[in-house]
Amino acid sequence: RAQRRTSVHPPRRRAEDGFPGWTKHEQDPKTSSGGSSMEAAPSRTAWFTEAKFGMFIHWGLYAQAAGLWQGRRYFGIGEWLMHRAQVPVAEYETLAAQFNPRGFEAREWVAIAKAAGMKYIVITAKHHDGFAMFHSQASPYNIVEATPFGRDPLRELADACAEAGLRLGFYYSQWQDWHEPGGAGNAWEFPNSAEHFAEYFETKCKPQVGELLTNYGPIGLIWFDTPGAMTREQSLELVDLVRSRQPDCLVSSRVGNDVGDFLDLGDHELPAEVIEGPWEALFTHNDSWGYVQFDQNWRSTRELLGILLRVNGKGGNFLLNVGPTGEGRLPEASVRALQRIGSWVHANQEAIYGSTPSPFPELAWGECTAKPGALYLHVLTPPDDRILRVPGLASGVREARLMDAGTELPFAWEGDDLLITLPEPSRGSLASTVRVSCEGELDVDPTRTLMPGLANTLAPAEANVCGQTRRGKHSWMEEFGDWKHLRTLEGWQEPCDAAEWTFRTVAPTEVRVTLTYSRSGPAGRVGEMCVADEVLWIEAQNTGTEPRHRFSHTVGVLRLNGPGVHILHLAPTEPGDELFRLDAVTLEPFA
Repeated sequence: RAQRRTSVHPPRRRAEDGFPGWTKHEQDPKTSSGGSSMEAAPSRTAWFTEAKFGMFIHWGLYAQAAGLWQGRRYFGIGEWLMHRAQVPVAEYETLAAQFNPRGFEAREWVAIAKAAGMKYIVITAKHHDGFAMFHSQASPYNIVEATPFGRDPLRELADACAEAGLRLGFYYSQWQDWHEPGGAGNAWEFPNSAEHFAEYFETKCKPQVGELLTNYGPIGLIWFDTPGAMTREQSLELVDLVRSRQPDCLVSSRVGNDVGDFLDLGDHELPAEVIEGPWEALFTHNDSWGYVQFDQNWRSTRELLGILLRVNGKGGNFLLNVGPTGEGRLPEASVRALQRIGSWVHANQEAIYGSTPSPFPELAWGECTAKPGALYLHVLTPPDDRILRVPGLASGVREARLMDAGTELPFAWEGDDLLITLPEPSRGSLASTVRVSCEGELDVDPTRTLMPGLANTLAPAEANVCGQTRRGKHSWMEEFGDWKHLRTLEGWQEPCDAAEWTFRTVAPTEVRVTLTYSRSGPAGRVGEMCVADEVLWIEAQNTGTEPRHRFSHTVGVLRLNGPGVHILHLAPTEPGDELFRLDAVTLEPFA
């Protein structure tokens, strides 16, 4: 097979370059014991980049309320109940007198996380409601002094994590504090809180962060959140406080103002492409982060595993949230899901921990992770003919082996495509992972390949754009706090405003084309899609103004010659308003 020397990886985004508003913090060595964050980051973040999977825990007084206040259900994220119901501080404080989570067992929580394959735990030390889930000398509004429980669960978790070999991190809301006149967010009682924030920052925020860094042993990270109107100097003060107390402790990007050691994406956001540098995607198991008794909208274990593999394949960590009850127990649905995903992770752990991103463009059958000399192919959608096509691999291959069973699999070559014959999938299997042992340096063609027999989706991140066409991102909430995110192509107004996708086919094929988009203008705007001499015209339809309203518009069938490389060109046919905001082009087999 002809050898090629191309980049092993498709185009990547650097965390500090590709996400405006976040870069690493370079400290003045004269004033900071931690030295330069940029210099220290690789050694400090090594454990984090190898961990790949962690548990997030949102637990506080809001778990006692469980989404209910004065007989009304508040749908959405339960930890925002005080804000949504605009509960006066004195009334919300009554929850503390009721909060007695006798079911809490730190070792049980840690054992569940470890069995799930998680390498670290992050728990809310103080959320926006201002209540400290630890014994704080800076404020009596804490679980030890204000509740009948009288124990420090963070102390118990710290001990249990140390025994089990898991890292522990603390979430801390540094700007919002609805309990304090100087904390942000409580406009119904403290409308002038901004005038007193500096006092709050000095008398509660910084002292409590200092306590977390002093009283609980080595801490893996401080997970700050919602920096709001904080100044850069205030964000740097928090970073330097962490560096002075625990130089190896990581700081999340949500400390604000372009500082931090690792990037956190938006809630429930998946990356569009490989991101270089340490980063994390965070999802909750259902719709709420804190416990809500009537929220039964659980993500399936298969969906959770798909998120883990998508995130790992793009180079990041998956932080999965569970919301314990007011009694201190993890929801049974979460425990069952974690047990099942843990069985898969432990059987395939070589493919997860310490892995590097996929060297391939998007793969319609699943995801890929890599290590030196090995590819790990995670098959989420097996081809009907059980022939797994690994496209454009010019490296030599010694063997292909199913990881959980250890079975060696037959393979053959079709040009530079490796064809692996898969066994019949076992009943109830979440995903099959194939380990491909490679010879020499990985050598991969970056051209996207359409997988025969499968739906292939062309994403905005894969397109080349020209004219005024540009990439955009749109975020909105369904229920309160349930964030959704979409990457789009937009700005198409002239015929020269276009997007093009390059891909290859392995044989002549026909595909049914579906565009997913939104359009706020009236129906009737016309676009044109071309592949060589094949043309499809699109009459864009109105979808309204709500960002959640998308239209999956099947526009026709294209005949593609093959094998060969094709360019799909999409543009308006004439000048006018924006054609649409495009989410995806899906090419499905047509027969």
